[in-house]
Amino acid sequence: MVKKRRVLKKRGKPSVKVSYRRKKEEMGRGQVWSVDVLLAVIIFVSVILIFYVTMTSEQKPGLKDLEIEAKDLKIELEKNYELGFIEAEEVNETKFGEFINLTKENYSEVKKKLGVKGDFCIFYEDNEGNIILIGNKTGIGNSSVIYIAGIPCGSEIS
Repeated sequence: MVKKRRVLKKRGKPSVKVSYRRKKEEMGRGQVWSVDVLLAVIIFVSVILIFYVTMTSEQKPGLKDLEIEAKDLKIELEKNYELGFIEAEEVNETKFGEFINLTKENYSEVKKKLGVKGDFCIFYEDNEGNIILIGNKTGIGNSSVIYIAGIPCGSEIS
């Protein structure tokens, strides 16, 4: 009779052996993929930034700041006890004359008291956009930097 051999099987999880070399190749491919994605994201973001910068450079950023400062100056000329000459949307002639004299004497001090960062010129226009002369001058303020209709601010018109 033939003897049967008994083969004992180990119980538990079957072991899977993966060589070290194969693991290294898989990890290498994963790292290359992530570098490619990172490079693509960087290029994409760069293109968006370049597009944004070129589109916004055409706008005049200082114009909005000047509008805000002009509104602030009007409010200051209404509320400032020492320098203000606008009362209920009307010009107080006495205070306006004092403001003109003070501005002629010490422009930089008036600018500082009003909280104006840049130079200013106060002038008046009618409903049609024509300049209303103040005395015989185009406006009150810095005549070396600011021009009204091509004429320096504060120039005498005869």
